[in-house]
Amino acid sequence: MPHSPHAPSVGRAPVRMTRRGLLRAAALGTLGSGTAASLAGCGPIALGRPEQYTPPPPGIDDLYRVDLLEILDRAIAGTDVLLGAADPAAPSSPELAAALDALAVALPVQRTALLTGAQLEDEREAAEDPAPGATDDPAPTDAPGDAASLVGELMALRDLAADASRQVSGSLARPTSAIAAHSEWTARRLTAAAGAGEVTASPLAADLRPVREVPTADPPSVGARSDYETTLERTQEDEWHAGYLHEVLAARVEGEEREQHLELAARHRERAEELGRIAEEDGAPVVARQAVYAVPGGTLDEETAGALPTQLAQELLIDHSALVGAAPFEHRLLSIAAAMQEAAFLAPRLGTMQPLPGIEVEDPPAASG
Repeated sequence: MPHSPHAPSVGRAPVRMTRRGLLRAAALGTLGSGTAASLAGCGPIALGRPEQYTPPPPGIDDLYRVDLLEILDRAIAGTDVLLGAADPAAPSSPELAAALDALAVALPVQRTALLTGAQLEDEREAAEDPAPGATDDPAPTDAPGDAASLVGELMALRDLAADASRQVSGSLARPTSAIAAHSEWTARRLTAAAGAGEVTASPLAADLRPVREVPTADPPSVGARSDYETTLERTQEDEWHAGYLHEVLAARVEGEEREQHLELAARHRERAEELGRIAEEDGAPVVARQAVYAVPGGTLDEETAGALPTQLAQELLIDHSALVGAAPFEHRLLSIAAAMQEAAFLAPRLGTMQPLPGIEVEDPPAASG
């Protein structure tokens, strides 16, 4: 399937581009039509002095994309340093090594997902057939050099990706929401493994206000209405189901564990109710709460009961990230925050997470030569 010039691309080999290169690529994407228009117009053209072309300003998608890529480049470089690529000091524990290995896999995939199809193709061609004398972009000079600084970059990535998810086109909001959630998960695991760094609380829905002015030249877009309604309906159902199952789990235990399940049951039901209000406002299907829901396997044995909270959180993280990509701008807030909340819940419980939860990523092509 051909890539849209604004659609994120996943599943390709990660490649790098500087801020200047991205903005230059965005400008070159419109150079042909602008030049053709100037040549077709009336009036004299001075030989050897073509009319000056002023490209339109980048849209909100490109503005966020460039800034996110800068953070990802710093985080990739910092991960390389801590893994020993640029520093002989090796990780001090298996847990830290595992956390860094997960970052080394995830960050390049996330970076590639933010490139437009045209940008990715340009970078791939440049990598396969470099110009004479061309050199790779140097590693960022401000890359983090220790675990605490790397956690700080992940926090910056999480917060900027969450802000982007509120304002960019739906096709880009889906991966940025997944990146925000993954950054929440991996920052918490890295902090626990390294014993360094500080993970701040993720933004709440009420905190996710538009923070950038949207250029009028290239406004963001949303997806199909049918996708929105389908995703909204499924997320309502899963939130109601999760609330019921946590109440069932609460009945099996006592003390602090029981209170935790009851708090989670209330959280899921509050989300389901809010999603129902959104659906009613938008004329979409409203899912009513049922008195009883199916229990996995009919009855819960100890093993199933122990695994159930993690499974529910994984499903809801994917639900809400998908809903961010499908929903109108003003109705993304709950799901942006919910995806990060589920990622925080999963951090001590889940050892691996897809770089872009819920998005299928193809294996990168083998390097030539």
